[in-house]
Amino acid sequence: MDTLTELKDRLARKVTDYYIENEPAAEQIVHTQSVAAYTRLIATGEGWDTHQIELVEIAAWLHDIGCPNSRRIYGNSLPIHQQCEGKKMVEEWLKDENALTEEEKRWLADAVGGHHQFRSAVQLRFEPLFEADLIVNLVEGYYPMNKARHLFDTMMTTATGKDLFSRLFLK
Repeated sequence: MDTLTELKDRLARKVTDYYIENEPAAEQIVHTQSVAAYTRLIATGEGWDTHQIELVEIAAWLHDIGCPNSRRIYGNSLPIHQQCEGKKMVEEWLKDENALTEEEKRWLADAVGGHHQFRSAVQLRFEPLFEADLIVNLVEGYYPMNKARHLFDTMMTTATGKDLFSRLFLK
């Protein structure tokens, strides 16, 4: 039986291979690696235990896997489409994983299926992933920099995420 760390590492390789086969790979891989790293940094800073950190980092590795299917099926990767396709893929990819409980599999699918939704992040407790994705998306230009203060005020909830965000964007 895999440990959670072994599963995370295996899924990181699987996600990377998937993007190489189905995406403009470099951009998506760099985005995903950045979100995973910031997710771990925020969760660790918040004092989460090792198991929680590994689980939310797995969600970070998986968070955008719905993008290729969304583009193929809908012609775009709008959040509603990528979340729907991503949730289905997580359910499929994790169905036989023995390092996870059924509850953890559902949580991962729901986190990926709602990773752009602030309310879901708070309800399901995946704030480090939500905040990490917000930070990386701002760096990558998905949000205009003049919206940084509003994003900070309305969507950043963890002390670690707030500190990081403010030092990066609100100097």
